[in-house]
Amino acid sequence: MRLSQRYLLLHHSVAVAGESEVEVGADGHPVGVHRQEPLNNIDTAALQRFASSVKRDPIAQKSLNGVADNVRAAAEAHGPKFYVMWDISGWTNFATELIEDYDTNIKRLVSSKAYAHQNGKPVVCIWGLGVSGRPNNTAGAIALIAHLKKEGLYVVGGVAKQWRTDTTAWKDVYTKLDMLQPWTVGSFGNVKGAEDYKKTLEADLTLLKQHNIDYQPVLFAGFTWANWQPKAVRNQIPREHGDFMWRQFVNVRELDIPSCYVAMFDEYDEGTAIAKAAENKSMIPTDQWFLTMDADGVAVSADFYLRLAGDGNRMMQKQIPLTQTHPTKHYPD
Repeated sequence: MRLSQRYLLLHHSVAVAGESEVEVGADGHPVGVHRQEPLNNIDTAALQRFASSVKRDPIAQKSLNGVADNVRAAAEAHGPKFYVMWDISGWTNFATELIEDYDTNIKRLVSSKAYAHQNGKPVVCIWGLGVSGRPNNTAGAIALIAHLKKEGLYVVGGVAKQWRTDTTAWKDVYTKLDMLQPWTVGSFGNVKGAEDYKKTLEADLTLLKQHNIDYQPVLFAGFTWANWQPKAVRNQIPREHGDFMWRQFVNVRELDIPSCYVAMFDEYDEGTAIAKAAENKSMIPTDQWFLTMDADGVAVSADFYLRLAGDGNRMMQKQIPLTQTHPTKHYPD
């Protein structure tokens, strides 16, 4: 079965069961990005930017900027809105180099009619603040946030899930942000765990309201490293054919939180992607394991998690009733 239409010079071919090859598009070409849009009832897409090598690698800079231009063009043509999210993993000098990257490469994107705004300001996000293994430069982070705010930007921080109990200098960074987005991928592994995590969300929300800081919980469909680490546990956190992520949407709706961040759109390597994926083993390479949509024993369509995320968004926006079980059909009509 073909998983995507043929793109001239845009695809790699791999052997799959029952077919000679399958074509895979690339975000580095405008056709690949345009074909991913529009997204089902999803309001905004965050464009992650791993910019640690941009200053030292002109080729990397050209590639990242090309993807950004493609996303801008696709968003302007089809929607949804988009904004830039810098990931500071491995970026020792992020506090100064991010400003250079914004001035040189990103500022021009902010003028797009499709660029996301919050409270009348263009949105940017810095992911990795206070997260284990990321650069530990709190003074630099505070100065960076102040600079971006002076530019008139609304600054979101992707922070550690334990931010509320953090007693290090990072606690002073969190209060400088306009919105907190705690990273919770892998924090619980089943529907009951997701339900119990509502207590953490509620405590986070209560404290942030006291500081007049917005809150955006992170939701995820499931998890596995095994797509790129063969010895890792396969289907480590099962998706439970949508029940797992839906419970997280229910938490957000019951707490009347107006938005959430779904991680991730296309991170197939960690098994979190909600973008279209192989429905069963007949659609994956014959010599390599990949998470398929029927991994939990229930067949669902390739676009099931896109549709589920869209239904979750509609429930959060009170366009459909709050329901404890998801209304998303396993296969569309």
